[in-house]
Amino acid sequence: MGTGSNRLRYPEIMSKRDRLTIEKKCDLVREFAENLIKDFEEKDKSEEEILLSMAQWAKEKGFRDYWFAIDTELQKRYECTSWFWIVRRLRNYPDYWK
Repeated sequence: MGTGSNRLRYPEIMSKRDRLTIEKKCDLVREFAENLIKDFEEKDKSEEEILLSMAQWAKEKGFRDYWFAIDTELQKRYECTSWFWIVRRLRNYPDYWK
């Protein structure tokens, strides 16, 4: 994928500080994704617009290096939610990060 170091990809080798950072970032990503899915559903925004909004926001927040771990952590809890696809798509398609 090209984003994130191995240290930030695998929880079993993360420091306690990194794990706490991931937890905080997960909450922020979840909240932002929930708002984006409302825009997607209510304001008729395209998938492309939603994904670019998420990528831009995540870059501004400095989340790129943490994205793999954020995605993995959110998947454990929210994989079946209406907004999780936004997070997963950014993990699988790094072109949105450009």
